[in-house]
Amino acid sequence: MRVLVSGATGFIGSHLLRPLLDQGHSVFGLVRRHPPQPVAGVEYCIQDLTAPLDYDVLPKKIDVIIHQATLIDTGPADTVSVDATPFMTNIVGTWRILHYAHHAGVRTFVYASTGGVYGCSDRPLVEESPLNPMDYYGMTKAQAELAVTSSLYTIPMRSFNTIILRYFFPIAIGTPNPVPTYVAAAVRGETIALPRADGPLFNPISIQDTVEATIAAMDLRQDTILNIAGTEITTFGEIASFSAALSGRCLQTRVIPEEDVIPFYRSDLVADIGAMQRVLGFRPKVSLATTVAELTDHYIAALHSELRSDSRSPVGDTQA
Repeated sequence: MRVLVSGATGFIGSHLLRPLLDQGHSVFGLVRRHPPQPVAGVEYCIQDLTAPLDYDVLPKKIDVIIHQATLIDTGPADTVSVDATPFMTNIVGTWRILHYAHHAGVRTFVYASTGGVYGCSDRPLVEESPLNPMDYYGMTKAQAELAVTSSLYTIPMRSFNTIILRYFFPIAIGTPNPVPTYVAAAVRGETIALPRADGPLFNPISIQDTVEATIAAMDLRQDTILNIAGTEITTFGEIASFSAALSGRCLQTRVIPEEDVIPFYRSDLVADIGAMQRVLGFRPKVSLATTVAELTDHYIAALHSELRSDSRSPVGDTQA
């Protein structure tokens, strides 16, 4: 099939390219600028989703779009409310991609959303749970989801079905969620600030399983919304403790005062994955221990490299 991945240099998007090529698909990557290290076999298309799309530089015919492009870093809290860039990228950009999908005769449109659209909850979140985004990013993704689902009525004679995937904490080197921050701090022996001593609970998923689930969703033939998460429930504290043990460190933590904890972490973030397993016929295979160990090894290597570099740095004279 001819598959276009938007956000092809992003975290999940970049991990999708090689597996798609390996399965024999023709892969197109939609990016803001040409990548410094392009993946061989991928045809890149340069587009900025804050501006109208130029159909002349996009493929005329596409079978599947996996819309991963998003803006997560929404800037300092005191400026985010007046910065329209995330709104333009995540909502208007999605609307533009939906119209291009219809123009290109797409069969399946896979939209990358986030479990953050639910907010937090003291019970596992199912796809029917009410949406309650608690930050600007979650709000833009919830609004983009509405654009995707309403396209059945707002794009006349829409040619494609839509799949919305709500990812919960996909983990690997480079992930934009907080997990690597806790792992890196544990490896360095730093004191770790936890939102709660016993939480929040969440069920992360490896990037390998995230990719497999996303590619499996391309074969669905009906409009669907699915949580994409792992089978193991953990906390930031448990992950940090495991990383500290692997790196021979003694974990040091402190609990953030309740009034200073962001609302998103005041309850749990556990996804019910029954629908994912049933609809996709998929169950995550990579254990949480394996995923965290890989992250830990990465940060141990980075720390050793930093220490070696420091030891080779010239020391200046210290004369009075």
